Amino acid sequence: MTQKVLSENQPKEAINDEYQIRLLRLKKIQQSGVEAYPKESDRSHMVQGLLDDFDALAASEKVVNICGRIRSIRLHGGSCFINVEDESGKLQAYLKQDVLGDEQYVFFTDSFDIGDFIQVSGTLFTTKRGEKSLMVSGYKMLAKSLLPLPEKWHGLTDVETRFRQRYLDLLANPEVRQIFNKRSQIVQFIRNYFINLGFTEVDTPILQLLASGAIAKPFKTHHNALDTEMSLRVAPELYLKKLVVGGFEKVFEIARCFRNEGIDYSHNPEFTQIEFYWAYKDYNDLMVEMEKFLPALVKQVCGELTVDYDGNKINFAGPYPRVDFREALLEEAGIDLDKFDADSLAKEAKKKGLKVESTWGKGKLADELYKKFVRPKLINPTYIINHPIELSPLAKKIDDRPNYVERFQLIIGGRIELMNAFSELNDPLDQEERFKFQSELAERGDEEAMGNDDDFVNALKYGMPPTAGLGMGIDRLCNVLTNTHNIKEVILFPILKPEDNK
Repeated sequence: MTQKVLSENQPKEAINDEYQIRLLRLKKIQQSGVEAYPKESDRSHMVQGLLDDFDALAASEKVVNICGRIRSIRLHGGSCFINVEDESGKLQAYLKQDVLGDEQYVFFTDSFDIGDFIQVSGTLFTTKRGEKSLMVSGYKMLAKSLLPLPEKWHGLTDVETRFRQRYLDLLANPEVRQIFNKRSQIVQFIRNYFINLGFTEVDTPILQLLASGAIAKPFKTHHNALDTEMSLRVAPELYLKKLVVGGFEKVFEIARCFRNEGIDYSHNPEFTQIEFYWAYKDYNDLMVEMEKFLPALVKQVCGELTVDYDGNKINFAGPYPRVDFREALLEEAGIDLDKFDADSLAKEAKKKGLKVESTWGKGKLADELYKKFVRPKLINPTYIINHPIELSPLAKKIDDRPNYVERFQLIIGGRIELMNAFSELNDPLDQEERFKFQSELAERGDEEAMGNDDDFVNALKYGMPPTAGLGMGIDRLCNVLTNTHNIKEVILFPILKPEDNK
């Protein structure tokens, strides 16, 4: 019996030949009257359950059933060893011709391939080499695999193949499954943490008449029945704050968001974040709370407060340094934002080596300078605070510094902007003016300018209490806690350019 596995360097012709061979096997199976894709299976134990209770089950000689995928087949004349894998683990099964009978044994060797799903029944025993195994007294085909699996001893390393065919990545690279198990733990911890703080979890619209709540270019679409242009949300912020107006004092959403922007190591057009809003708090309160939240999360998920990321030891023990945006830019780049307008700052940025675009206003220029000169030096968790007002149209002004707002970002590893938080602007007239400024930026060609949401301003006119809000990128957090360096590594099915532009 031919047993092949897929090497990423294997010619397509060879893969096609293997496909044809397996199709012929499938036809023979069906002609014999055996169902290659039955509806029913009978599993008594997961593999890990058998391994945990192995000695007792082996001594009792109890017949057990496991179901899973065949990961290897080793023929030895009238006997055969196979490895059967389910979600919990892998177990060796031993098929003997004199136990199964000639017909059943030959049917197995003629019909089954690596990758097929099988149900095997039998009793547990230990081989002479000390390997825990299952002596097979019966089996059943559960699903025929028509394509060979990735080569198990080399894994699947081609990045394009890994992301396009994530199912093969998960099969070939067990550590990838561990990443997504850890992601699940992270999301569960986040949800439980805020629920235990008394927050209400809510859902707000993804399809919106106006994409606002963040400085980002939206995806646009058309609703046929309403004959209306709509957008996918860039953030849930404005809807969540409308709920605070409506009487909810603690709300959060684990939100899928969409931004029509470039793709790089930290950006994917579709991403997941948590946003929460907490009435009667300000950005200082949130900094203190996050110094409780993050260590608790990291300890729970990673087992300790120091993790490896991008060649650095990241220590999540608080408190975290607070670095003023203006002061940091002055110290690292010699630029005092208070002494520049948009035009003069553009000239200075060019002198500093930035490729400045004509649509950039003062806020965008300041942000790009910060990213070049300040952010790379912030390795351990650090709050960058008090941003220019042009960057933050939804945040409260600092009382004695009206050109700056009560905002912080949490930076990790010199490049990851993990959190973004404000003391939320609740003055409707001020908010109205900020939206007008964003509209002016849009008219100048800034595709990331924030949409002018009149309904949100109207909601604020009914009154919103002092409120603090925070957004945290879950994908980026997973990157840090799994020591992966591309956001695609922690998104099961990331957006990729179609192959051959089809």
